[in-house]
Amino acid sequence: MTAEQLSRLREIVETEIQDIHAALEQWRACNGLDDNGVQRVQETAMRVLHQDWKHNTDRRMMELLRLLGKMEEEDFGICQECGEDISLRRLELLPTTAYCTRCMTHKESGLVAAV
Repeated sequence: MTAEQLSRLREIVETEIQDIHAALEQWRACNGLDDNGVQRVQETAMRVLHQDWKHNTDRRMMELLRLLGKMEEEDFGICQECGEDISLRRLELLPTTAYCTRCMTHKESGLVAAV
């Protein structure tokens, strides 16, 4: 992977991280939370829905932050299954993917067959 391609992927990941930060700020405002996440207002049904969204968003943020560190590693962008390069287009769409399209399709078809 070229330095330019890696830079483009880093830009995609950093943009998503910024979007998540903005969404979390809106989440705090909608849930009556202060900057420390302390709840001031309770709305049980919506709170459960928002908590699920926040959990998923926090998990995604952690994935992206780990990915930024992995981008510096020599084997970034290499399929963990076959060892071939993961296409740049796939990495742009799914930056945290560990598998090329061929191997992921193979893994998914094996899961479908098992069901």
